[in-house]
Amino acid sequence: MGIANNPGLRSEYEKYQAALQQIPQAKSLPDPKFSATSFVRDVQTRTGPQRNQLAVGQTFPWFGKLRLSGEIASKEAQAIYHLYENSLLVLHRDISVTYYDYAYLAEATKITKEIIALLERLEPSVQEKVRVGGDLAPLLRLQVEIGKNHDVLQALEKDRRRQNATFSALLNRRKENLLPWPHLKVGKVSVESRTKFVEAMFAGNPELKAIEKRIERSQEAVKLSKLSPIPDPTIGVNYLDTGTALNPGTPGSGDDPWGVQISFKIPIWFGKYKAEKKQALANQRVFEKLLTDRQNGLLSELERALEDFREAEERTALYTKTLLPAARQAVEVSEESYKANRSTILDVIDSERTLLELEKTFWRAVANGYSSRIRLETLVGRRTE
Repeated sequence: MGIANNPGLRSEYEKYQAALQQIPQAKSLPDPKFSATSFVRDVQTRTGPQRNQLAVGQTFPWFGKLRLSGEIASKEAQAIYHLYENSLLVLHRDISVTYYDYAYLAEATKITKEIIALLERLEPSVQEKVRVGGDLAPLLRLQVEIGKNHDVLQALEKDRRRQNATFSALLNRRKENLLPWPHLKVGKVSVESRTKFVEAMFAGNPELKAIEKRIERSQEAVKLSKLSPIPDPTIGVNYLDTGTALNPGTPGSGDDPWGVQISFKIPIWFGKYKAEKKQALANQRVFEKLLTDRQNGLLSELERALEDFREAEERTALYTKTLLPAARQAVEVSEESYKANRSTILDVIDSERTLLELEKTFWRAVANGYSSRIRLETLVGRRTE
């Protein structure tokens, strides 16, 4: 839905459509020229006065010029299409990453509500101990902890509205109601090796493809600059409107002469053509250096995304197998110990807080794993659903 409705992406597509229309224009002959001359004073000739002159001419670019112009326009259109593809991938990446951030926010909100409910369930027993002469401090500490978690919950609700605004902008959605919470699943997310990713990125990244097409366009422009000094002939026909001679018996009296004309420019300003060639070569070097620079930048992005993925994968495994089971067991032990008067409410609160932070970190790692994979797929020019 976001990809179909996003106005920024639609704008990129229209740029490509506009570039396609440049190709037939570049390959077409220039418009023919027509001229008409009406003599204010007739030119008297033996066969009669010449009153009007009509001429039409067509310029024919030298062999190869139109083809090269068409190739230049075609390469530019292909480059713009690859940039459109890149915008499509980036939009898909942004929607997916926002989705996983939103899903993490749902889990964090759920966990915070569970913690508040648990602490509120403990409050009556603590109040009872205070009522029969117990220390007031644990009750105050519990109430403070409940208040702090309510504050965290309010902050999460504000984050939800901010995330909802970001999501709605990407989806071109202008409704004010909040999007429903998505469900974040824990699943095995796998990626290829670094070597395969690098190979796939150099072969499939649309940004690199766009630069490569512009290098090819520059190469065609260099070839065209070499042909620029060659004159383009203009072939035309002249027609003279002639009246009757003063002596009607003159042979050819009133005949309208016509002739074939050929003309071409004289390329004497060689400095201009040298500058054109140097400009084309410089533009080619610009894109060659830009390609190397962008390859280096994408390699850096790939390394960061791979490291983020590995970190998320390792953290997810650690929390699943070790930390979360231990933290849940610690909560159970602290609650039982408190009920048996072997520990204080502070011990219960600390164990609950630890579990809360661990669960949030776990779900953040799960979301980061999915997001990192999406970033990796975007870098190599692939879209994952």
